[in-house]
Amino acid sequence: MIDLMVSIAVIAVLIGLLLPSLASVNETARRVVCQSNVRQIGLGLVMYANDHDGQLPSSRFISTGLMSRAVARPDKMLMLRVGDEDSRPDLAPWDGLGVLYSNEYIPAAKVFYCPSHRGDNPYSAYATSWNGLPGEIVCNYHFRGEGPSSIGVGARTTNNLWAIDPAQSSLIADGMRVRSDCNHQVGVNFFRADLTVHWFNDPTGNFADRLPITKNEASPEVVIDAWQAFDQSANAERN
Repeated sequence: MIDLMVSIAVIAVLIGLLLPSLASVNETARRVVCQSNVRQIGLGLVMYANDHDGQLPSSRFISTGLMSRAVARPDKMLMLRVGDEDSRPDLAPWDGLGVLYSNEYIPAAKVFYCPSHRGDNPYSAYATSWNGLPGEIVCNYHFRGEGPSSIGVGARTTNNLWAIDPAQSSLIADGMRVRSDCNHQVGVNFFRADLTVHWFNDPTGNFADRLPITKNEASPEVVIDAWQAFDQSANAERN
């Protein structure tokens, strides 16, 4: 009996030692799936642009779309289909990356959801809306909707993919409207206009800590700064 209890204790200790490693391996696997999702969405953007004279999917939340820069809401650009609050009778409900789904460039809904997401917007929260019921649909990936046409301070932005500087323009990233949108606590996957997926490393979680906690505190400026940080990381890679 004593030998059995000792064996069980040893096994319990070994399991305790292995659990952190297993959790790390699982998160690495989920990150790879997330990267694949980002790449698929990015390729969907390219296919859409090729069919629409270089134009990226339109959004009511960006300045190059239907509003001035002063009232643009880039923090809302993880919305695929708008709800009553943002509904307009003259516009289709599908917005931004949601246009890729409604036009069947990305026909699989779950591609828009990261397996590491632990916030308020899992696929299950919108399953009924994906299955035909009306209502808002939010995904786990942020859409920029535009990009700088050249490098440096004062560079103009454009929503034409062919005019965007491909080597330094990030277009899709893990969600960043609020802190719970962060799919990975130690970094961000993002897609550049040169069709490559990159990892923005943030091992101390400073990026997530800068995001607001609630939607009421969501800030366009924070999201704009994040896109610029991703662009700068691309520039750093080239130098």
